[in-house]
Amino acid sequence: MNSRLADASVDAEERSHIENFIWDERPPQSGLDLYAQRLGNGPVTDFDDWQNRHRNFTAEEINLDAEETKQPWTFRADNAINRLRQIDPRINLVRVEDADWLCESTGIAPETLREQIAKFQQGDANANTFLTGIVKSWNAERDQRPLFATTELEITDLINDNPSDWADRLRDQLGLGHYSPSPGRPIEIILMRYTVQEVLDSLDGDGYPAMPTVLDSGMSPYFFPCPIPDPQQAANPYYGHTVNLALVEKQDDYTMGVELLHPRIAYKPEHFFKMGVIARPVEMPLARARTFHLPWLQLDSGRDDFGGGR
Repeated sequence: MNSRLADASVDAEERSHIENFIWDERPPQSGLDLYAQRLGNGPVTDFDDWQNRHRNFTAEEINLDAEETKQPWTFRADNAINRLRQIDPRINLVRVEDADWLCESTGIAPETLREQIAKFQQGDANANTFLTGIVKSWNAERDQRPLFATTELEITDLINDNPSDWADRLRDQLGLGHYSPSPGRPIEIILMRYTVQEVLDSLDGDGYPAMPTVLDSGMSPYFFPCPIPDPQQAANPYYGHTVNLALVEKQDDYTMGVELLHPRIAYKPEHFFKMGVIARPVEMPLARARTFHLPWLQLDSGRDDFGGGR
């Protein structure tokens, strides 16, 4: 991997994946051993081969069917060191979901869903019945993959200010680069809101969230591993930090977002929070965002050596 990083012809996306796997300190050895096992025998021939082998790992150990009795690797005892056992159960979490996928799978229009959510939030009993049916169908289709979420506190100002492009800005703040629409093809999203306590109640009361690592999901160039902080300078964080994709020219104008992983919970009508439309493609160059992100991460953790001390 180090030789690929030294190759100037490697593009920003592949470089990001290599950096993530080299820099991530958090996966325990047992997780790395399992990953190596699932990657199979023989050298990785190229980037596509690596991605395919990684997909095999996530299919077998992360994105498990709802009927599977075992839990995703993220929430097994082997990964206990990355579980967030001191998190306040009263905190509200917010997750971004793809409304287009939900509407297509349930046969409803986004406008209908938006209308029913608004009526439900005003106490309409018929809307409650409608949304109960929607989440019942939705929950039946969802697997056990760990869910990325942020805290409501992290996005409160943006939600309260409610600018017309709030969904674009939220996408940027949370580093959700896969939500980058083509011109004229906006992406509908739903914000789902629930408490940490609801998450803790999953997995028979052991649903503690986790710090994200490279092993917990599909490969994404927008992910950035969070270092183990210097115990003399910084406390172990409750959250990972997202790569902010807001277009800025200077490092001083860059801010990190917040993320964590938690077990699947069954959605309820009261979890529907807000719907929006992402209309603008990602404008921030990936390499610039990651270059700005690293020094802030080093400062936050007291780890100037993280990321090779770059």
